[in-house]
Amino acid sequence: MKVPQFDLSRLVGRIEDDLWSRWRRLVADTAFVGGSEVETFESDFSDYLGAIGCVGVANGTDALELSLRALELAPGDEVIVPAYTFVATAAAVILEGGCPVLVDVEPGTLNIDAARAAERIGDRTVGIIAVHLYGRPCNLAGLTRLCETRGLWLIEDAAQAHGARSGQRRVGTFGELATWSFYPSKNLGCFGDGGAVTSWDEGLLARVRSLSNHGRDDHFTHGEPGRNSHLDALQAAVLNARLPLLDADNARRRAIAGVYRAELEGRGGIRFLDDAEGDQCVFHQLTILHPRRDALRDYLAAAGVGTAVHYPRALHQQGALAQACNGVDAPVAEEAARQVLCLPMFPELEDDEVAYVCDQVRSFGA
Repeated sequence: MKVPQFDLSRLVGRIEDDLWSRWRRLVADTAFVGGSEVETFESDFSDYLGAIGCVGVANGTDALELSLRALELAPGDEVIVPAYTFVATAAAVILEGGCPVLVDVEPGTLNIDAARAAERIGDRTVGIIAVHLYGRPCNLAGLTRLCETRGLWLIEDAAQAHGARSGQRRVGTFGELATWSFYPSKNLGCFGDGGAVTSWDEGLLARVRSLSNHGRDDHFTHGEPGRNSHLDALQAAVLNARLPLLDADNARRRAIAGVYRAELEGRGGIRFLDDAEGDQCVFHQLTILHPRRDALRDYLAAAGVGTAVHYPRALHQQGALAQACNGVDAPVAEEAARQVLCLPMFPELEDDEVAYVCDQVRSFGA
């Protein structure tokens, strides 16, 4: 049996009729930039989250950079960022003139360690970017309390956490701004690139919207330099077709994760990540840690099981960030980079495929 780590093709049949209907209407109306599909998605996604509003942008990286500009990041300002996440989180700070300050992550969740973050706050610190890694909410209670106490802003990088909950609230409603990616592999993904910024602050959202449209105040009046970053209408149509399915898809991901955990936890050195009580992970990735990760991955590949490594390097081990992030002490992030392995995880996985993956993992080293 062959089991892919991720297979977008299985989704297509589920949304095909709705999607083609939306796309035909867009073509007939020639409404490719802005228009009803984008407006509908912005409204429905903010309602789904419980946010005041949503601004669709071109991708998740633009969402980060525009958020930092809206919060008036100044040259030399320091922003605390987890040491273990995708490179864009820290690179966005550098590209906007700031200095990322990398903080080690919690061993149980691989999310930013709030206590370590508190230790790294200095005179130039203005905010924290907290990533909900793999769809698992980070310690929002601790981070929001820290930001309130120290006068910092909080950005939630929720690119992997569509629909996740911390307590009774969905992630993306705690920080001043939240950034989203709709890359095709995301729990809520489109068929190209897309992103968004959400918030409970109407003023910040208005600034993000202006900055994403050349700093425009009205059609031919521009108050400040901006950029051209729009959520494409064709991609918004994909998101509108997928959003009503998101909760059910996330429930299926949790069910698959439950099988993996029941069948594999504690077997042969395998360790699963923890979920805080009251939080609801959406398992963008099903991530295990194994001291012989590379050997296990090769074994599974030979058995037809696809896997992925997110991520093989901590941020300070990336050449693009090494100069800006030297002298980082992040042993948990470094160990994670050596041990993480992402097993097959997407809502359309069949039960027999999950069982096959479990059988193969158990047989490794048996």
